[in-house]
Amino acid sequence: MKCFASYCFLLLALSMGVFSCSKEISVETGGTGTAVGTLSDSLGNCKNSVVKGEYQINTQLNDSNYVKVNVIFSSIGKYKIYTDTVNGMWFADSGFNQSTGPAVIQLKGKGMPLTPGTADFVLRYGTSKCSFSVTAGGPNNGSNSTDYLPTTENGWIRYGLDPALSLNNGGTLDTFRTTITNITTPFNGNLYRLYETTPTYEALFFSKSNGKYLAKGTPEFDLIYVYDTIVNNETIEYEYLRTNAAAGETWESPALRAGAANGTGILYGQAKLKFTILANNETAAYLGLSFSNVIRLKREIWFQPDNGNNQLLLYAEISYAKGIGMLEQKIYAPQNGQNILVQRMFIKGYKGL
Repeated sequence: MKCFASYCFLLLALSMGVFSCSKEISVETGGTGTAVGTLSDSLGNCKNSVVKGEYQINTQLNDSNYVKVNVIFSSIGKYKIYTDTVNGMWFADSGFNQSTGPAVIQLKGKGMPLTPGTADFVLRYGTSKCSFSVTAGGPNNGSNSTDYLPTTENGWIRYGLDPALSLNNGGTLDTFRTTITNITTPFNGNLYRLYETTPTYEALFFSKSNGKYLAKGTPEFDLIYVYDTIVNNETIEYEYLRTNAAAGETWESPALRAGAANGTGILYGQAKLKFTILANNETAAYLGLSFSNVIRLKREIWFQPDNGNNQLLLYAEISYAKGIGMLEQKIYAPQNGQNILVQRMFIKGYKGL
């Protein structure tokens, strides 16, 4: 993915959106005729739905479980908006709309989640269809795994990126998925499993061996590459997480030879990582759920040029949840005595862990 380095200029773009006002509609009675409307705009794009409430397996949905959806009515009358049934849940609302134009409809949640993970719902009104996702939790944060590294084949986590990454074809990437494969490879006496991303098809290798959480790769961030070259394509093994460490405990990865662009060519030196536990046994809110047993740490990328001083290029604050793995990664660049947030990666859904 995109390269970040202290030798490169980072351009951050701010985009402005224009939003129209819309009214919120509750169930109304009376009147005749059928309302005509659509879930999408004139370009056929769906607006984001807002999911509210906590969803726990084997727990009946109640008034706190609902979804706010955007509708554009072209005539008044009775309406019915509903979803299909997924994982034991569905959402629906009906009423009488008394005016035309944009409106917000609150769909009531019914049923109960049967299994943990993320369910994708198709929303229907008239001939239009849109979609949204609901994540249900449970024991071990909704995962079958009791570790911080799930290994169930075909399980996946979907992540969002802010800001979106620029692609070589001129497009952008704001969401990707990491899937657990059945491919394993030995390294330094440990067996590593391949975790593959789509649509970028990056390969990540992780292992839990003798109680240690290990990564096989280069001294960079997960999915974000810093160095322009790794000499001889070398690979190191390092401990990326310690679950029993106290806040303040630190450790480092082995170093390897790498190079980074400095404007006149490639500057070579030694690259390594430094880890510091910031907090453990925290709770964190994502996807409308409360995740427990969260460990938060700092991962620093250090580079010592040949005949130069060791320097901090970038660092990240990363949160890991039991049963899930990484929840969020915030990458910062130290510049002129300040720490500038340059990239945020955050969980948007998961299934089959």
